[in-house]
Amino acid sequence: MDYFAGDPVEVVRRCINTGDVRDVEIMGMVCSWLAFGNREQIHKKCDFAYRLMNDGHPYEYVVSEKWREYAGSKECFYRMRRFGDFHDLCERLSTLYAKYDSMEDVLIECKSGVEIIERIEEIMHHVGGIPKDTKSACKRLALFVRWMVRRDGKVDLGVWRRISPSLLLMPLDVHVVKVAHKEGLLKRSNVDMKACIELTERCREESFDDPTVMDYVLFAKDISE
Repeated sequence: MDYFAGDPVEVVRRCINTGDVRDVEIMGMVCSWLAFGNREQIHKKCDFAYRLMNDGHPYEYVVSEKWREYAGSKECFYRMRRFGDFHDLCERLSTLYAKYDSMEDVLIECKSGVEIIERIEEIMHHVGGIPKDTKSACKRLALFVRWMVRRDGKVDLGVWRRISPSLLLMPLDVHVVKVAHKEGLLKRSNVDMKACIELTERCREESFDDPTVMDYVLFAKDISE
C-alpha cells in the first residue's frame, strides 16, 4: 500500500476529514481529470489543486466562485490542461450543486457502468479533458467512479453508498492492459470502451459483485514483475 502514498487518490482522501461528501466528489473529479502522465507530477499537481481550492475545502471554493478569474485563461494548469479548462470544470460543478446535494443523486438511477459514465459526461459537457462520448475507454472517469463507490477502506473511498460496486468499469491503466493481454483476459487490441467492457465482463466472472477489485490484482502483477 506504500505505492498509493504518492497516488492522486491520497489527495482526494484528505477531504474525507471535512465530513462533506461534496468535498470528496469535487476533489475526486479534479484529481481524476489530472490523472495522466508522470505519476509524481500528477500527485504534485493534485496537491496544488487541493491547496488552490480553499486549502482542502473544494466545495467552499466552488460556491465562492473564485474560479471565475480563470475564465478563458490559456495559462497552463497541467500539461495540455489550461486554467480556462479548470474554470469550466468548476462552473459545471457549481451548476450541479445548485440543484443537487451530491453528484451521486444524479447517478443513482443509472443501470450500468456505461450509463454512469455517460451521465457524468453530460454533467461535465464542454470541459476540456472530459470525454464527449463513450467511444474511448474513459479511464479517468471510470477511476473517479471507482474511488467514490468501492469501500475497501484502503484505497477507494466509498462515499457513494447507493451505487453498487457491481456496476463499476475497469479503468484501463497501461499496467492493467499489459497484464490483461498477457494473461488472455483481454483480446481486443484497441484500448476503447469495447475493450473496457470486455475486460470488466471477464473480471466479473472472478468477482461478480466487485469486478474492479481485479484492477489491483492486474496492476500489482505488472508492478511486481
